[in-house]
Amino acid sequence: ITLILSKQLNPQHTVPTIIDEDGTVVYDSHAINVYLVTKYRKDDDLYPKDVVTRAKVNAGLHFDSGVLFARLRFYFEPILYFKSGESPQSKIDYLYKAYELLNDTLVSDYIVGNSLTLADLSCVASIASINALFPIDATKYPKLAAWYARVAESPSYKPIIDADELPTVVRAKLVENRK
Repeated sequence: ITLILSKQLNPQHTVPTIIDEDGTVVYDSHAINVYLVTKYRKDDDLYPKDVVTRAKVNAGLHFDSGVLFARLRFYFEPILYFKSGESPQSKIDYLYKAYELLNDTLVSDYIVGNSLTLADLSCVASIASINALFPIDATKYPKLAAWYARVAESPSYKPIIDADELPTVVRAKLVENRK
C-alpha cells in the first residue's frame, strides 16, 4: 500500500490515498478502512456482514466524518490555513458538543454493540485529537471516557500520529499567527 497525493489518483488532494497491490485506488480513511477490512480480513468482526449491524457501523463512520472530524476541522482550519491568531470559544464549545453527542450515543461498550468495529476505530482517531487539546471530563462524559479508554487499550488501536503533540503545535501556530 502506498500513500500518495496526486490529482490524477485523487481529485480531492487528500490523504490518505492508497494504491492496492492490484492497482485499485481508494481515498478517504473511512472508505479505505471498509475496503481493506472487506478485502483482506478473514473475519467480519470489524465490519459485520449482517445488514442491520453494518448499517449501524456505517452510521458511526458517517458520525465521525460528518460530526467529529468536521468539528475538528472547523476548529483547526482557521489556525492552520488562514493565519487566525485566536481560538474562539464558540469553536471550542462546538467540540465539547461533539463529546456530548458521542457520550449520548454510547448505549453499550462500543458504538455498535459490545464489540469493537470500524466505527470505533474511526471515531477514536478524531476523539484522540480533540482530547489532546481539550481533555475529556469523565464526570461530564462518563460513557465517552470509558469508551475512549477501552478502545485505546484494544490491540487494533495504534495511533498514527502522536496526538499529545497537538497542543504544542496549535499553541505555536497561534503565536506565529499573532505576529
